[in-house]
Amino acid sequence: MVPIYALPDHEVVLRLLPGRFDDTVSNEQAISDIRENSGLIPAAIEPMQHEDRGGRIYWVDIGKHAYRDWQHLFTIERLAQAGLIETAFASSMDILDADDLITDKIMPSGFVFHTSRCGSTLLGKALARIPEHCVVNQGGPLQRGFWAALTNEWQDELPVNASTLRKFRNLVFALTRPRLGMEKHSFVKFISWNTLYLDFVSRAFPEVRSLFLFRDPVEVIASVVKETTAALVARNRSQASFLTGLAMSEVQKMDDTTYLTHCYRNYFNVVTGFRNNNVAALDYHNLRPDTLREVLKAGFGFTPGAQVITEMTTQFHFHSKDDSDTSTFQSDGTAKRDAIVSEDRIQIERITSALLENLRAAPNTIFRCDARSSQELPVEKWV
Repeated sequence: MVPIYALPDHEVVLRLLPGRFDDTVSNEQAISDIRENSGLIPAAIEPMQHEDRGGRIYWVDIGKHAYRDWQHLFTIERLAQAGLIETAFASSMDILDADDLITDKIMPSGFVFHTSRCGSTLLGKALARIPEHCVVNQGGPLQRGFWAALTNEWQDELPVNASTLRKFRNLVFALTRPRLGMEKHSFVKFISWNTLYLDFVSRAFPEVRSLFLFRDPVEVIASVVKETTAALVARNRSQASFLTGLAMSEVQKMDDTTYLTHCYRNYFNVVTGFRNNNVAALDYHNLRPDTLREVLKAGFGFTPGAQVITEMTTQFHFHSKDDSDTSTFQSDGTAKRDAIVSEDRIQIERITSALLENLRAAPNTIFRCDARSSQELPVEKWV
């Protein structure tokens, strides 16, 4: 069974709340309701199948329920199954173009991009242990709906203009709005392939710093093939060409390992080729309790006090995908490498190893490592 975080967001929300989005309310009514009710957040975006780019937003009222699940859609699932979502409606996606749609916005303190299975959930869960932090872990409409709607399911290029940038800002503000009355900071962790939109996100939020978490693709792929990922679910759709940067005719000839390898190659290409002082990178193995303070400072310019850091490092004792804090974390990097047959490992390394080494040694990588000596170098420009 495919986990809900790997499925299109609107399909998941429709299944959780059937019949609640059959009608579309007017823009005027929707904007009024959203501004008056801080509990209303966008749960998903349904791309519309027509020539004009656009879609419908599924709004749900989650009240003062905090994001504590390791996936945003799990929060919606938990509340829907408990019958705790009373208000739900659909609106046109056009309302995201309204000035000051969200009047109680919080400017994000940081964005997290990643390659998948590389500590991004751990970092998100650590940040979310603090009640004053609103942390959106792969928000439903940010995963797929927004991008699919504006690209006509990846048949077209994403338009980069004032309107689409404003829509994106409003979408983020709507997800991170202060619903509990105590939020002082917000953070957004994107889904892995959103890395390909790093430039767009940086244009939309030039004031926000981003951190890209990465890991040896051999270890990532060993984990992904055991429980799938959204990128793998998308491999038979036109989106796969966008994810790999290759023609669909080439993608269709690939096995799963080769396909995923080209996805990660594409992510690495984007990050290593990006020239923006607001984006830092971090190797998965350098995210530890003893480095967390420096990671937050170098990655986001975020410097919480010692007590906050201590509480956040508590998360490192537990498996990040267990919201009950009962499963302890066990490092399994070696086992993951051993799980990949030698032929696949050779191919993965042939396609990605040079980019991986360049990324480890890049000036914007925290604890960067000289590719020739394999020694960690001090952080220079980011601290």
